[in-house]
Amino acid sequence: MIKRISAIFLTATISMSSLVNPTYAMNDGKEVTNPWMNTKLSAEERTELLLDEMTMEQKIQQIAISRFNENDTGETVVINKGGTSKYQNGEFAPEGTLPGCEWQDTGRQIHGIEELGIPTVRMTNGGTGVKGGSCGNDPEATGLPSTPALAATFDRELNYEAGRILGEETRAFAHHVLLGPGMNLIRHPYGGRNYEYFSEDPYLTGILATEQVKGIQDQGVQAQLKHLAGNEQETERWTMGVQVPSKAMNELYMLPFEMTVKDADPASVMCSFPDVNGTYACDSSELLQDALRDNWGFDGYVMSDRRAIHDTVAAIKAGTNVELDWAPQYYTEEIIQDALDSGEVTEDDIDNLLRPRYIKMIEYGHMDEPYDQFLPEIVDPIANGDSARKMAEEGAVLLKNENNFLPLDDEPESIALIGVEWFAGEAKMSPRSIRDNNENVNAPYTVTPQEGLENVIEELGYDTEVTYNDGRDPKAAAKLAADSDVVLLMLGDNPHETVDRDTLEFPAIDLDTNQDREDWVEQDPLIDAVLEANAEHTAVVLKTSGTVLMPWLDKVPAVLEAWFPGMEDGNAVANLLYGKVNPSGKLPMTFGVTEREAAFATEEQFPGTRQDTGKVGGPGAYGDGSDQLIAKYTEGLEMGYRWYEANDVKPVFPFGYGLSYTTFEYDDLNVKEVRDDGKGNNGSLSGIDVSFKITNTGDVAGKEVAQVYMTLPDEAGQPTKRLVNFEKINLEPGESKLMTVRINQADSNHPFSYFIPEEPDNLANWADGQWATVDGKYRVHVGGSSADTPLEKDIPLNFKLNKDNGKGNNGENIDNNNGNNGDNKDNNNGNNGENKDNNSGNNGENKDNNNGNNGENKDNNNGNNGENKDNNNGNNGENKDNNNGNKDDNKDNNSGNNGNNKDNNSGNNGNNKDNNKDNNYGQNQWLHQWLHQLLQKWHQKWQLQWRG
Repeated sequence: MIKRISAIFLTATISMSSLVNPTYAMNDGKEVTNPWMNTKLSAEERTELLLDEMTMEQKIQQIAISRFNENDTGETVVINKGGTSKYQNGEFAPEGTLPGCEWQDTGRQIHGIEELGIPTVRMTNGGTGVKGGSCGNDPEATGLPSTPALAATFDRELNYEAGRILGEETRAFAHHVLLGPGMNLIRHPYGGRNYEYFSEDPYLTGILATEQVKGIQDQGVQAQLKHLAGNEQETERWTMGVQVPSKAMNELYMLPFEMTVKDADPASVMCSFPDVNGTYACDSSELLQDALRDNWGFDGYVMSDRRAIHDTVAAIKAGTNVELDWAPQYYTEEIIQDALDSGEVTEDDIDNLLRPRYIKMIEYGHMDEPYDQFLPEIVDPIANGDSARKMAEEGAVLLKNENNFLPLDDEPESIALIGVEWFAGEAKMSPRSIRDNNENVNAPYTVTPQEGLENVIEELGYDTEVTYNDGRDPKAAAKLAADSDVVLLMLGDNPHETVDRDTLEFPAIDLDTNQDREDWVEQDPLIDAVLEANAEHTAVVLKTSGTVLMPWLDKVPAVLEAWFPGMEDGNAVANLLYGKVNPSGKLPMTFGVTEREAAFATEEQFPGTRQDTGKVGGPGAYGDGSDQLIAKYTEGLEMGYRWYEANDVKPVFPFGYGLSYTTFEYDDLNVKEVRDDGKGNNGSLSGIDVSFKITNTGDVAGKEVAQVYMTLPDEAGQPTKRLVNFEKINLEPGESKLMTVRINQADSNHPFSYFIPEEPDNLANWADGQWATVDGKYRVHVGGSSADTPLEKDIPLNFKLNKDNGKGNNGENIDNNNGNNGDNKDNNNGNNGENKDNNSGNNGENKDNNNGNNGENKDNNNGNNGENKDNNNGNNGENKDNNNGNKDDNKDNNSGNNGNNKDNNSGNNGNNKDNNKDNNYGQNQWLHQWLHQLLQKWHQKWQLQWRG
């Protein structure tokens, strides 16, 4: 205890010394009046100084969106609504904080506090282009392909580039936060926002989302992962609930978020609308504390989705840091002051909401760098357009190519381009509206399908005429098809936010953008007429959000899934059709057989059935008094390709499937154990290397996505194999390459492990449990899709530590050794987490030993001999500096550590960054008061010296 107090006092003394002399309060050599603006201090120190200076009124204002008029000209905006929207009312005069920023009624700002140096924070929607921010005048922005198209590339670098573009253009728009990427799984094909999500597979989603987040944040813009969690449908999204078994929750729906939190360090997360296993997501400590912060070590902030909070005190205690709405409904000054007065919440609770956001603002430079003007000059729209085209090309999936109908050549003299205007008459971009009106980003340019075709035809020197028909008159379209050498029939769907698709066929399209008028064009009669006229010479180009049913598939020789290709639609699709680019995309979801199967086989699964839960259900933000709609994920782990394989059902096109204009052959599979450093071959098993050869057996160059799947031993209870790695490779005709991919046991996707719930039958306690790694026979599968893995090999693996010998472990503990001599790698006794490095009293080359640890404790050696790397006693979390009995994002306190030890924690739970005792997401009251008094004394002395 004496050592701990001494360490705390030393830390406080060092911190206070920076405040004694006002000349230390500097920014780039210039004096500033607020000590928390001193850039020589850490983000944590600056945040504590700022919080101490703020009034409660200021703190409450800072935890909710408060839209306002940032323009420097114009009239005062008056909002006067009735009913449940009255809280949105107000008068908003121009304040001049961002000249040229026009009023946006659904603004996404947190109003700054000028006298404290806190800037206004602006947020914008992203995903497939910057639109829907804090200003009504959307910027010129690159129209990227839809997210499934980006996922279909199976290309890490292209997804990083997508993130880079989004981050760059957000910064140019003078916004600080990009609300994305969307990471919910495509559980079923009806999802109204599936075009915003990556895949049905958690690993693919997590890997590519990680790259996008890195690309966004490398531009100095904060990314916000959304929507955590259970947001797999739009039907009654504000009031509905999901019931997800614990194993499925952790192994599927939470996994991509976990991967991205651990691997990309996102600044923020958006909690979702649904009632998740009995508690609304933004009110759920199980979700936002136990899983997100304690289990994963997240140290950023959480913002609600719009109108997703249901209980003020619960949301505050859970750690929903910001309420998103037109104006606060639950984080109002009156409601929070009442909660403070009653003792339901404390000032420390409010500080805990602000602390991580301010730390992130400082870390990203947002507290110090003014975002007071637009910077369009930093964007190169032509370069970004080239990247967008490449993404569309690499994401398109060739589904069928009978008798090599594609690529086209110079033989056709005439091409009939047929389809509704949205899909064949203009560039098809991802919809960005809550209505079915095809609203898109404000792209610098677009390329229509006809323009793209004519560009390629001219470039290749062909003499082919392209004629477009908009499909309004099926008879006229059929005549054009019959008279043409080749028919390109472009079809699509029309999903949008707030509703789910009502059919997996091709819907009628309302081309009138006016909400009160209609101009319908039917697609099914068009399809029938065109195929009856000239099916044998028709290539169908799909521009869909995902799975569609194609009863006419056998009639046509070729089908290309282009998704929503974005602003370079015309060029990208034409390049693919003419073979300038060889298709290399792979399906990120399964194309099933019927309207009802897999995770959407029953109404109970999707969209759910009504249950009397005591909560209001029905459509709209406040429901209509109906019983609550509950979707039950009764399929468990059998979602997506796992269901088709487990039930021996052949889909139309499997996950990972995609053709090329060439062919590839796999052989020479070799699977080898990978061991960490040790004597001879005695290092601890850490994973496997999977090696194989791919040969381009065709006549043209092409890219292949080699997919590696793994089947766990029977004890793991998995329904089938699962994706654990992939690599995209370019091969010339006849070329072979030996590829090696590594699967590490410590990877964030838990490739060798399965989740064991603490209470399998208690959905409310879904986050508690452990990841276990079983010893036994693992099977490795390699091939070009989930259904085509010609290379398979079994390998016995013995990781030693699992649920039986981990002694109360909650994690993936590799080797259990307690007081051992020898080449033992991982010793965990009563551990929770992914304990990498800890040795306590060991002799020999013991690398990893943790006693009573929870988390990923990296650096601390306690009385070790030999090559002992890391030791933590009684720790929980990825603790950077010593914390005793903490449950919080506490950062700085080391107690009794010797050497260059980064992580020493005793009895901690969470990603603890400041010392706390027996608190849940809070500070130690006694220590906080003591330090607060000390800070006040030093601050008073500093002010006296400053003011002379």
